[in-house]
Amino acid sequence: MSGYSNPYVLLQFPELGDDVSVLMRNPQLLPPSEITPKDVATDETGKPLDPQAAQEAMYEVFARVIVAWKVYDASQPVPLDLTDDPDPVALFASLSVDSLAPQPRLTAVTVENVARMPLRITNRIMEEISKVADPQ
Repeated sequence: MSGYSNPYVLLQFPELGDDVSVLMRNPQLLPPSEITPKDVATDETGKPLDPQAAQEAMYEVFARVIVAWKVYDASQPVPLDLTDDPDPVALFASLSVDSLAPQPRLTAVTVENVARMPLRITNRIMEEISKVADPQ
């Protein structure tokens, strides 16, 4: 077979749940234009004037490099039946995956859905991309 070895990177997150994973294009094999976010206005120190625009620019990069995923919508809290004065310790002890309502799975890889991923997954994807930008 000709071509690059390891054109994809599989990120798995067993600590988040059964079979939570992201398959992404290997950032080390992509042209810079694929992993460089669009320009956003910055102040004199280099910080974005609009942090939301900077975040969305990075989500666009993620949407370009993610091939497939099995992740769930982290933007919607899992509903709980709460009393007027819930005891956090007792409530936590009563929780199990089977007792909670199912969480919606993200389907299409879009900028909007990337924004709904858990921070743990977002940070891990950023680590992979950062390895290319700052190989130490």
